[in-house]
Amino acid sequence: MSGHLIQKIVIDPAVEETPLVRRILAEKGNLPVESRAWTSTDWADIPLHLGKRILYVTGRPGGLVKPCPATNPPYLCCRYITIHAMTQCPFDCTYCVLQGYLERPVITLFADPKPIFKEIDALRRAKPGRFFRFGTGELADSLALDDMTGLSEDYLRFFRNRRNALIELKTKSVRIENLPDPAPRNAVISWSVNPQSVIAREELRAPSLADRLDAAKRCRDAGYLIGFHFDPVLLMEDGEARYREVVRQIFSRIDPGRIAWISLGSLRFPAEYRKIMQKRFPHARILDGEMIRGLDGKMRYLRPLRVEMYRKIYGWIRDAAPDVFVYFCMESPAVWNAVTGGHPESNAELDFRFARSLWERFGREIRMDEPRRDAYRAS
Repeated sequence: MSGHLIQKIVIDPAVEETPLVRRILAEKGNLPVESRAWTSTDWADIPLHLGKRILYVTGRPGGLVKPCPATNPPYLCCRYITIHAMTQCPFDCTYCVLQGYLERPVITLFADPKPIFKEIDALRRAKPGRFFRFGTGELADSLALDDMTGLSEDYLRFFRNRRNALIELKTKSVRIENLPDPAPRNAVISWSVNPQSVIAREELRAPSLADRLDAAKRCRDAGYLIGFHFDPVLLMEDGEARYREVVRQIFSRIDPGRIAWISLGSLRFPAEYRKIMQKRFPHARILDGEMIRGLDGKMRYLRPLRVEMYRKIYGWIRDAAPDVFVYFCMESPAVWNAVTGGHPESNAELDFRFARSLWERFGREIRMDEPRRDAYRAS
C-alpha cells in the first residue's frame, strides 16, 4: 500500500466525517494520524523531501478546475483542463517543476469532490460544442496514493455518463487496484515514461518502466484507453538507443489501437528553478546539457538538439503506430514544422485536432459528437 510513500496523515477536523476521510482511515494501516487544521506556519519549516511523506486532508469550496498553466506564445499548448484535487507528489523527480511551483511542501488532498464536479458540469454547459479533456495529474500523480484514497473510482464514476468529456489519470504509479473493471468508455490511463536508467537516477521512489508498462497492459486488458508521455525527454549519452528501447517495450505490450495519444516534451523549467534543483539534487546530471532561456522564460535544450531527438522518437512511434495522435507539449511552431512538416495554427486548432482524432478513432466508444472547427475557434 501507500505506506511506503506516506509516513504521516494529518486530517483537518472540518472534514473528518467525509466519505473520503473515512476511506483513508480504513486503509491507512499503521500510519500515524493527527487531527489538526494546518496553516502555512505549520509547514513553513518542513523540507520538501519530508513534506512529500505527509498527507494533509482538508477542504476547499471550489476554484479547482482550471485551464492547464501551459506557457506563453509562441509555444503551442493543447488546452487541457486540469483538476487540482490534490497537490504535491510522493515521488521525488529531480526535474519536477512542482518543487518550485507549489507553496506547500506537504501533499494536500481536498476531501470533497462535489464542488469540483459542479465546476466541471458548469464548464461543459457553458461550451456545449466543445469536447473537453480533463485530468488530475498536473499538480499531483493521479494514482500514487489511490490504494488509500480511492479517488479514481469517484472520478471515473462521475465521468462515466458525461458526454463530450473525458478524464485522464496520469501517473508514474502502478496503483490500479481501484480502477473499475470493465473500464468506463471515456477514461484514459496514461503513464509518463523514460528509459530505466533515467527512472533509477532521476525519478526517485517511482516504479520501474517495466512495472509501469505491465500496469498499462492490465488496464488495456480491462478495456481502458491508454496514453504515454515522453516528458521530459532528456539528452544523454546513448540517448537514442535508450529511447528507442522504451518505444520498443511500449509496442511489445500495448496494441496501438488502444493508445489514445502520445506526447513528447523536452526538459524545461523556469530559469529561477535551476538553483532549487541544484540545491536539492547536487549530483543530478539533468542540468549538464546545453540550455538556453526560451521566449517564455523557461530553460530549454537548444532547438537543433530538441528537434534531432524528437525526430527519432516521433519516427519510431509512427513506424509502430501510424494512426496514434502524437503531439508536442509546450513546443514552438518551428519545432513542430521541423519534426512533422507542419503545425497547428493556434492552441484552439491543436485542441480541435485532438478532438478530431479521438472522434475518428473512438467516437462511438467514448460518446462524443463530431467536433466542428468553429466551436473551437469561438471557445
